[in-house]
Amino acid sequence: MITNLIKKFNSFLKQAATSTIRLVLIGICAVMHIANVSAADASQPGRSLSTDCEDIRSSFRENKTSIDSAIVVAATDTTPAYCDVRGLIGDEAEPGKGIRFAVWLPAMNHWNERFYMVGGAGFGGSLNLNAMSDGLNKGFATATTDTGHDASVFPLGTFAYNDRQSERDYAYLAIHETVITAKALIEAHYGERPVYNYWVGCSTGGRQGLMEAQRYPEDFDGMVIGAPVLDFTGSQIGGIWATRALMGGGAISPAKLPLLSAAELAICDASDGLVDGEITDPRQCRFDAATDLPFCQDDVDGPDCFTAAQRDAVAKIYAGPKTTSGENIFPGYAVGTGVLGPGSAWVPWFINPDGPSILELLGTSFMQYLAFSDDPGPEYVWQEEFDFDVDPFRMQEIRHMLDAVEPDMSSFSQRGGKIIQHHGWADAALTPYMSIEYYERVIEQMGAEETSDFYKLYMAPGMFHCRGGSGPNTFDVFTPLVNWVEHGVEPAELIATNPDSERTRPLCTYPLVAKYSGSGSIEVAENFECALDDTR
Repeated sequence: MITNLIKKFNSFLKQAATSTIRLVLIGICAVMHIANVSAADASQPGRSLSTDCEDIRSSFRENKTSIDSAIVVAATDTTPAYCDVRGLIGDEAEPGKGIRFAVWLPAMNHWNERFYMVGGAGFGGSLNLNAMSDGLNKGFATATTDTGHDASVFPLGTFAYNDRQSERDYAYLAIHETVITAKALIEAHYGERPVYNYWVGCSTGGRQGLMEAQRYPEDFDGMVIGAPVLDFTGSQIGGIWATRALMGGGAISPAKLPLLSAAELAICDASDGLVDGEITDPRQCRFDAATDLPFCQDDVDGPDCFTAAQRDAVAKIYAGPKTTSGENIFPGYAVGTGVLGPGSAWVPWFINPDGPSILELLGTSFMQYLAFSDDPGPEYVWQEEFDFDVDPFRMQEIRHMLDAVEPDMSSFSQRGGKIIQHHGWADAALTPYMSIEYYERVIEQMGAEETSDFYKLYMAPGMFHCRGGSGPNTFDVFTPLVNWVEHGVEPAELIATNPDSERTRPLCTYPLVAKYSGSGSIEVAENFECALDDTR
């Protein structure tokens, strides 16, 4: 396989000064392509996937890596046969600790000479095997890591209790070390390194990808970054702020969420000029929970109204955490998060009738085990002790380690890296304003033109966290990314579908939004065009 050489010749071809040189190079590339196809189809006498897989287990000795297993998994109707490699990076650690990984290597004649790594979720601690299947089925060698701990032994943030090395592994190091190991395994197995390298992740996986682009720009050529928790520290502060707002008299029953949804749509739906059950850009809307939610008579709680404390809770969630002097600490959630989807983004992120909400669970664990230089541990009760005037400003050590907020990505850009990022406007897990504010900081740092040359942001109206919601929320990001990285085809709009309603809409490159043309069905994407928002 000689695709690496073809890649180099393509570069020469672009720089060739004369038509004669170009014709010679084209001819050479054509011959090389034929040779490459022949090499891929040829089998080596005495070799098999089983033999090669066993060789990895017995002979791979790189990057302080120990191989626990390397087994052949038979092909199915949709999946090629592959070698499933599991191992540990670093010295043997205490039970439940150490960087564990999985690398799947498709059979030689199915490998597309590319690498595909998937991100994790939450506080990590598990191998994201399900997500690996998408890459494997397309012919990619794929990888995942547990980020340095086993969540079944160390649930949520407990892995980090007085353990800075585990924090570093989770924050950024485990991903990079797994990349190094996976590429070495690929080279050992196939005889060459991958031609192109791709990252795909959402939520924590989105943060991990941005961290890679910022700290290790040579690791990947293209990245799908979904709803990234890029400011992890700020997100946890925002989560406990929302949780505190909904405590006591501010508590809201899930049964009232249809009222919230109706009130938000009544004020905001037409703000984009089209009544369609969607809020295209919540920043267009002037929804005020204090006045726009139905009042309870005499402020007595009832099923069809909101008390003053409940209206205040909704207002605080959308405003975001502040100091007592009114200083903004972190952006609030977007109006429209309450719009039903089917279901509600509020459940179980903000409220959970069966126990603590997800935001409360994540925020509590973060404050106990990661937030501060001296971890207060399980005895810390943030509901009683956390001070929004003081404590958010005592988290600089973890911010530096964990938050992927560096706006200067010139090293990644200059080596040809590309990023496509998406975020749902109705995300109740991670405020969409975090993605917008970061993207705008990158533009401020690097300039609009250079940013657009390597980095695109797409905002999805009505979409929940990573997927689902009232709006079109199913779309292909990876194919446009590959075309951009490998063929220089700059992505424009993405066509999104709502699998429940079959409505289609274009998702536009930020800051453009989808505008109705004025004729034709509003259920069909072709009747919309991407344009600047002229209503803000």
